[in-house]
Amino acid sequence: MGFERFEIVLENRNGIFYPGQTIIGTVNVSNNKSETIKGIQVECSGVAEVRIPGKDSKNTYSSIGCEFYCASEQYFDFKFSLVNPGQHAVELAAGHHQYPFSFVLPTQIPPSFEGAYGHIRYNIKAVAQRTWLKREYVCNSNLTVNAIADLNAMPKAELPVKKIKSKTLGLLCCKSGPISAQARIDRAGYVPGETIILQAHTDNESGISMRGSKAQLVQITKFVAEGHTNFESKVLKAYIHESFIDIDVMDNVKFIIPQVPPSSLPFCGIIDISYQIQYIVDPGTLSINLTINLDLMIGTIPLRSHMVSSATEALNASGPVLDHWAIPGVGGSEWARPSAPPPSYEEIIQAGDSRHAVKL
Repeated sequence: MGFERFEIVLENRNGIFYPGQTIIGTVNVSNNKSETIKGIQVECSGVAEVRIPGKDSKNTYSSIGCEFYCASEQYFDFKFSLVNPGQHAVELAAGHHQYPFSFVLPTQIPPSFEGAYGHIRYNIKAVAQRTWLKREYVCNSNLTVNAIADLNAMPKAELPVKKIKSKTLGLLCCKSGPISAQARIDRAGYVPGETIILQAHTDNESGISMRGSKAQLVQITKFVAEGHTNFESKVLKAYIHESFIDIDVMDNVKFIIPQVPPSSLPFCGIIDISYQIQYIVDPGTLSINLTINLDLMIGTIPLRSHMVSSATEALNASGPVLDHWAIPGVGGSEWARPSAPPPSYEEIIQAGDSRHAVKL
């Protein structure tokens, strides 16, 4: 009958970990009769992989019938034996068996991430090697690794971000009056659960009715492989205004930062993430949008000057949380406390559906 149960059980049942943390687990085996095996081994790995489709004969990106540009980074690859590290087979008596293991995550590793053209994944695999060319028993446990990105170490995180931009419509002597827009947020740095408040204003002196305006929170991911680059842009939240003639005002528009990985994906050289608040004015057909981009810095440890409000917002967003920024098993100061883990791929996809726009 073989093994009735072969599984990995982690001491931290939610599977969320931080760089430098010790991972403690047990491989559980249940067999109703004795089993001859060569050994039981645990393999722990962390890897980033990028796969960018090449261009087809029509010079467009396609995943069908074309080559791919690939890149990978290995962050660690630990292997150690739990049973019988030698070459000779051993008899595993019938019953229930537990084999503990532990290892320490390296400190300089990026957080888990899933994107359209690449990912960062962490995995623990247990393998029971059998004799006489019999199929191995294998079980897997995926880990979610969060980053420790301290906004207090980023001097620009606390500074306000403001931009002004203008344009005209038409050509030469047929030019219109100016369309002038400005947008502002009170600081650049935020952590998941905090709220960005946008102030935006447009003066339309063109004499032409604008089609509308939009403010949106955007995640931009850059993938690099073999000298080639591809981008994925996701609208995490959007607010839409209808057409206007003279002025457009977005006053105290609120964006709550969802559970997303930090900016830049620290320690990853082939995937990069950035975030922006975009204020867009659409002049209509045959005209280029007027777009203001406000760059954000998303971290996991909030600014000290905003710690109280950050904790309150996170509590309201996620329900009761004890010691919201505590890192289990990792030493550090009072402020070294990251927020919740990065989202699953499914959560990112749902958050990136720009159809969930809110009209003001």
